[in-house]
Amino acid sequence: MPVPRLALETVAASRILWSAADALPIFLPGQLIHQAALRAQDAGRYAAAERLFEAAARRYREETRVVELARLRVHQLIARVSALEPERRAAPLFLEVERRLARLERIESVTPPFALVDASSLLAHWMARVAPAAAATPRAA
Repeated sequence: MPVPRLALETVAASRILWSAADALPIFLPGQLIHQAALRAQDAGRYAAAERLFEAAARRYREETRVVELARLRVHQLIARVSALEPERRAAPLFLEVERRLARLERIESVTPPFALVDASSLLAHWMARVAPAAAATPRAA
């Protein structure tokens, strides 16, 4: 049974949940931990987000939720790139995010309320946030 969206958002925003999910992920659904990781990422708490992404990945594997795990891994890479100093955000990292997004149809947005969006639109939105110059520069064909 799906968790009501408002309840999911409220619980996922709790930093107490972030600690519990990291320590005891077996008691929480992967979707809830994934949402908590997105909240931590949005708050700029990249170390917490990384731990939560890994906890959610463990749960998704246990729950056999392959598509959700693929979406999580894209979010995790986005968080890792976002955590880097701007001068360390190399083009190969952006290309890897783009490659992974190309395999997905839909993915949660990286901004609250983390609604499902077309994967291609997420790339443009995220690139504009973390690398405005890279997003404006056309790539060679």
